Parts: sequence; structure tokens; C-alpha cells
Amino acid sequence: MVFLIVLVVMYVATWLIPPRSRWTQQARWRVALALGMAFAGISHLAMPTPFLQHLPEWAPMRSAVVFASGLVEIAFGVALLLRTSWRPRIGLALAAYLVAVFPANIYVAVAGIDVQGQPDGIYAWIRLLFQPLFIWLALWTTGALTRHSTPEVMAEDRPVTVR
Repeated sequence: MVFLIVLVVMYVATWLIPPRSRWTQQARWRVALALGMAFAGISHLAMPTPFLQHLPEWAPMRSAVVFASGLVEIAFGVALLLRTSWRPRIGLALAAYLVAVFPANIYVAVAGIDVQGQPDGIYAWIRLLFQPLFIWLALWTTGALTRHSTPEVMAEDRPVTVR
């Protein structure tokens, strides 16, 4: 849920960056997602305990997994900001990553794990409902949902002056 709040705050913040009229909604959400991913990655490194709690005790190298996933999330944040024809591939990779980490969130909900800094009870179950939204954002904001994500298609993401 914190990720959703960060995402929305970052989206609103994009309206403060001039020139406001030149950004598409897709670009705004992509920048918000990039900053959200970077925030999540930094959180993994700075405060690993809640993320360690998302992994069962029997999972090997839990600390290394949390550290590596933090680095991966920071890398995705940076990659989402690149103006490149690779953006649709980045979106597909991020969507796959978000699918891959989803079982950790399911584990927390099903096992009733008390995660430091998160409310108990139904919160973990509600949080599961937002993962498809994050996956869709990764695909939509990068152009990965378009049938042919070519440089020409990606040109639609370039700033346009509205008069």
C-alpha cells in the first residue's frame, strides 16, 4: 500500500515539473512508476526487515535475495526513465519481475505473517488486489501493450506542445 501511495504522490508531482502541457498521461505514470520502483529498491536496502518477513524462514539466502531485489528495483526505476526503443522490453521485464515477487505477498496473506510497519488483518489481502494494477502500469507506461512497440510507436511518448 505504501508503494501505491508513493506512486500517486509521484504522479501528482509530475504536474509540478514544467512544462506541464508537454507530458502525456502515459509518460507521467511511467515517471511515477520509475520513482516508485527506485523508492521500493532503496527501502529494500535501507530497511530490509519487512522484506525479509515476506520470505519463509526456510528460503535460502534471504538477506541476499532482499538485497538483490532492491538493486533490481532501483535498476528498473532508472531504466524506466531512459528514452529508448528498449522501453517495451523493460516494461515486459518489470511485469515479469512483479509476477515473480507476487508469491511473497501471497505468502504473507495466507500465512498471516506480521510484517513490521504494516497493519495486520485484511491489509495483506487487500494489498494483493493492487499487484495486477502495478503489472498493467509496467506494460502500459512502456508501450509494451501495443502490438508493435517500434521506435515509431514510442515516438508517441515524446513531449508534444499543446497550444
